Amino acid sequence: MARRLNYALIGCGNCGVRKHLASYALLRDEVNLYGVYDYDPELAKVAAKEYGVQHIFNSYEELLAEKLIDLVSVVTINSLHAPIAIAALKAGKHVHVDKPMAMNAVEAQAMLAAKNAAGKKLMVGLNNRFTETSQFAKRYIEEGHLGEIYHARCGWCRRRGLPAGHGSWFGRKEMSGGGPVIDLGVHYFDLTLYLMGFPTPTSVSASTYSKFGDTTLDPDTGKPLFTVEDFAAGFAKFDTGASVAFEFSWASNIEQETTYLELLGSKGGLRMNDGELKIFTEMGGEQIDILPRVNNCTGWGENETKYFIECIKTHQDPLASAEDAVKMMQIIDAIYASSASGREIEIARVA
Repeated sequence: MARRLNYALIGCGNCGVRKHLASYALLRDEVNLYGVYDYDPELAKVAAKEYGVQHIFNSYEELLAEKLIDLVSVVTINSLHAPIAIAALKAGKHVHVDKPMAMNAVEAQAMLAAKNAAGKKLMVGLNNRFTETSQFAKRYIEEGHLGEIYHARCGWCRRRGLPAGHGSWFGRKEMSGGGPVIDLGVHYFDLTLYLMGFPTPTSVSASTYSKFGDTTLDPDTGKPLFTVEDFAAGFAKFDTGASVAFEFSWASNIEQETTYLELLGSKGGLRMNDGELKIFTEMGGEQIDILPRVNNCTGWGENETKYFIECIKTHQDPLASAEDAVKMMQIIDAIYASSASGREIEIARVA
């Protein structure tokens, strides 16, 4: 029997524990829950006790120095994703970093370079790619049923879903990198591009708005506590000639929260709306709608985690790759640059 992989979690917040640690704990035949670290020692203690983790570390540097650890999840504030992930790769660990990959494309490119230099696996935590519905849609598209996908729409819009807590790090650009674009948008924009074969972005035109955020000033710095957008919308173009329209919000005056993506192809169309999949095509000279019976029967990160372990064991490149994530961060950078400048932003191809 193959040796179990020693796993450690860096960042014991809700996503770190309820997604990463909880899903790796389901794979105890293949994974040993070796260690945890959080800047808040109490969070680390609670996580270790709940899941029977062997070691609690005093710093992420101490954790990464442990040679017995094979892989780590990095689930910290966004501004720490790149430095910790790069340090982990240099220390010889496989890395499962939660989304967004980094704060910007420059950091993402540095992570990709570190991965290539280390020869280790680096996967971004994009769980929506791994649902049964998404995997069925991918197979259906690859079989050619949609033909050429020339345009898409995607979005995740909340009626009221601003970050909880006065002065939450999610609302502070120096810690988060942005608002719903980098928090919610990365999920459905990534899934849309994944289903399209992840074409290379060439330009973005976008606008962002901040109408609902906390206007309170930090008593220590005198600066606003909320410095990111709460709504964004725009249009992206790709080297295939395809285009994607998008909108993402934490708060907006709409009927209810919704998630969606819609693909327009030369042979058919596909829509996912709040998890429900529909396909639109023609048959026998008539327009028809198809409702596939696909059940998403797994939890938050179970498919994603199981898949990453399989990649490590079989030496295959992960599906949610660092290369794709660099493209996604280029788009996010361009969204913010376009909004700030009021013009369309061209995206340079990464060498």
